[in-house]
Amino acid sequence: MSLSRKRRRELRRLRSQAQDLLDQQRVVLSEAGSVLHEAGRQARRLGDEHLAPRVQDALEGVRPTVDRGVLQARRAAENVRRLSAPLVAGALASTVRTLERMENREAASQLRGFGERRGLLAPVKKKRRVGPIIAIALGVTAAAGVGYVLLQAFRSDDELWVAPEDSAPLS
Repeated sequence: MSLSRKRRRELRRLRSQAQDLLDQQRVVLSEAGSVLHEAGRQARRLGDEHLAPRVQDALEGVRPTVDRGVLQARRAAENVRRLSAPLVAGALASTVRTLERMENREAASQLRGFGERRGLLAPVKKKRRVGPIIAIALGVTAAAGVGYVLLQAFRSDDELWVAPEDSAPLS
């Protein structure tokens, strides 16, 4: 499609006007950005000078009430924990015993470990068996016997080292 010269000139002039308008808008937007930046700085200053002290005073007035509420909540939580811990521990121990009776040892040991980590169940004390005690006693007895034999072997017995009296000296 071909355009006449007149139309091309009008289009160039329109493009030029549009470009000028776009440049003017860029300038206006940059000025608006600087105005907004300055307004933000002024708002921060006003907030620091007028609003912050009022908020601080209000917080200081409310702080004792909030502290009392927090303290009461902590006491209530501690009371609940203190009262419910024996119940939870009993239920946990009962569940562990039931799992052991059902011969589900893995689940019972996992549940017991959870209770021990949380401080609800006391750790299971390992029972001493008779075998290790007997082995220790036999080891001590054997060591005492070896010690006695060594003592007898190396003791100094005067009668063993004296020369016989009958024999005359060699000369």
